[in-house]
Amino acid sequence: MQGADQIHPLDGVPDHGFGPLGGLTHSVLTQYIGAALTVPHLHLGQNILPDPPFPLAAHVPMGNPLNEDWRECGAELDAFLRAGARELRNQPTPPISAYSQQIRILQWVLRFDAIAMVWRDPRLAGFSMVALVVDRTGNCLAGRVPDGGDATDIEVVRGEPPAGDGIAVLLHDVLLAQYEWTSAVFGAVP
Repeated sequence: MQGADQIHPLDGVPDHGFGPLGGLTHSVLTQYIGAALTVPHLHLGQNILPDPPFPLAAHVPMGNPLNEDWRECGAELDAFLRAGARELRNQPTPPISAYSQQIRILQWVLRFDAIAMVWRDPRLAGFSMVALVVDRTGNCLAGRVPDGGDATDIEVVRGEPPAGDGIAVLLHDVLLAQYEWTSAVFGAVP
């Protein structure tokens, strides 16, 4: 996995006919081709929805506290996502004065519009990894990479993968919790 701590622009990324949300799905899957996934990996999509405050659609990895919860939740996706949303909502909200004007502007122009989760789902035989991507309006895409496949083999479709079991609703809740916290901390876009 290259550049896991960086902003990954979506310019030039195949969108599979689904615009920036499709590009996000493709891009996060390419990050993990060839990796042995032992826990789900989450990424926040920035400026994915129409009328972004800044014309740069991108994604950034979402690190702790969520990845630490995987083992504590018994490697259960639904428990993992419920715990993640709960932790995000229970985070302290520092005063807006704790951040410089430059940091607040950066947060305003890189609006969190979507979330992507990439993991290995053993119920989907023949695929090395899957991705589920939702935006704040509820649009959902699923992507997958066949065993031994590369970026040219990525498949993206509308909706959850067959073994999704309602995970999109829980992933959407994690996104909303992150968006609510960010809005509370950094304020509304001027």
